[in-house]
Amino acid sequence: MAKFINKKSEEAQNRDGRVIFFSKTPPDPGETEGGKTDTQQEITEFSKLVKNQEEKIFEGKKKDRIATVTDLIEEEKKAIANIQVLIKKQSQSLERARKLFREKQSMLDAELNRKSSMFTNDKFSIMGHLSSKMAHDIRNPLNVIKVQVDLLKLRYSKQEDTMMLDSLNRMEKAVYGITNQLNDVLNFLRESPIQCESVSFLKILEESLSYIQKPDNVRIDMPSDDVMLFCDANKMQRVFVNMIQNSIQAMENGGTITFSIIDGQNETKIEISDTGKGINEELLPKIFEPLFTTKNDGTGLGLPICKKIIEDHGGSISVRDGPTTFTITLPKSEPS
Repeated sequence: MAKFINKKSEEAQNRDGRVIFFSKTPPDPGETEGGKTDTQQEITEFSKLVKNQEEKIFEGKKKDRIATVTDLIEEEKKAIANIQVLIKKQSQSLERARKLFREKQSMLDAELNRKSSMFTNDKFSIMGHLSSKMAHDIRNPLNVIKVQVDLLKLRYSKQEDTMMLDSLNRMEKAVYGITNQLNDVLNFLRESPIQCESVSFLKILEESLSYIQKPDNVRIDMPSDDVMLFCDANKMQRVFVNMIQNSIQAMENGGTITFSIIDGQNETKIEISDTGKGINEELLPKIFEPLFTTKNDGTGLGLPICKKIIEDHGGSISVRDGPTTFTITLPKSEPS
């Protein structure tokens, strides 16, 4: 029970006569030294307990969500792996189908080529026989014309009729040109086995020059050293005649044709170069193709014939420009 003290001191008494009472209430038994009651402490501890419990529940839900997401990711990975396996199988099937298609296409192309080749060979065979017959039929009267031109030149040379001699010379050149074209056709169509033997290179070259009308402003430099070639002399002579004629035609204002030899252990290289106007770089890969020519009166068969003859010997022929140089390579043994 509160006790009231009536202090009637002068200091406590108010001026108007009022009296001030002091209450000395004892402290509450439940109050602690810190100023908090037991009830407040219990509430605080309960709040902490509830908060900890909520945190545990939230943490558990969080782990459950992570586990759920992880399971979903694993399922997606498995689904992707299955799709990849399926794609791989489909790709393998597609590759097998492509391979089978390529094989069938190759077989079809081979069959078409065989049929086409048979037809083409028959066609070329007929054309070859016809061309050969026509060439022979034309060459015979040309030989008659050439003989008559020679007789007329002999007759008018005594009379010193320069006008007639000039006309006869032009006729002779025309007959010579047509004859060469016919010879190119016949040589291209004619297939005969080569007869190889050991023969002097310089001998073949000198015999080749006897078939050529060399202008006075053209010089031919021959190698000083001779070598023995294992070849068909007649066919190689045809090659050299053609090569020299091409060089002469390329040098309109004259020049020099140079032969050189590189004699190796297993093969012999013959280089033929001239001081003509040269060959355009883009035309070099085409000059050995049949019927390709840059001449107005050419047949386009000269160089293909040379190439075929050399390859029949087991050799090769190539060309480079600056200056124009043909390189013929012949083996020293009989081709297999």
